[in-house]
Amino acid sequence: MIELYAFACGVRELPEDCGAVQLGAVTAVVGDVRGDAMRHGLIVQALVDTADAVLPARFCERFDDAAALAASVAPRLRELESRLAAVDGCVELAVRVGRPDRPRAEDGGAYMRARLREANAASALHALLQEQARATVVTESPLLHDACYLVDRCAVDEFARTVAAYGDAHPELNLVCTGPWAPASFAEAA
Repeated sequence: MIELYAFACGVRELPEDCGAVQLGAVTAVVGDVRGDAMRHGLIVQALVDTADAVLPARFCERFDDAAALAASVAPRLRELESRLAAVDGCVELAVRVGRPDRPRAEDGGAYMRARLREANAASALHALLQEQARATVVTESPLLHDACYLVDRCAVDEFARTVAAYGDAHPELNLVCTGPWAPASFAEAA
């Protein structure tokens, strides 16, 4: 029994205790079944630094052996190659904007105007960040904004500076940027 950690291309080095199943141009990074979520995440993150493109697999994705994995992937190998090409050279950055802590508004109108300003500021941030990303996944959440951006590795610092500058210009927003991560939000179809 083997556990699948990720699909990758351009793998220069495998994480410790991992093996590879070659599926055409795609490398399936596998290991012994351990069912350890932390290990799974660490292996996927290690691949970010040692592969050109990484698509994380769901946690606890298991196969009897390499042949069973290959048989499962074969019908969708071309799609998987295409998805890896789409994330080649990229990482994921997450940006979340929480609702600001503010004193109670004096009246309903003031409250609604403040909420509208916050929503407009979050929308403007999203539009700005979309220009710097190859792709975006927006998540439904109670936050003002919750999205993941697929960003070229060489543009990560610029992206982070843009977020920081926007946060400085809008101190009323609770803004956080995390990453770089393996592009898990862009792996769903894989």
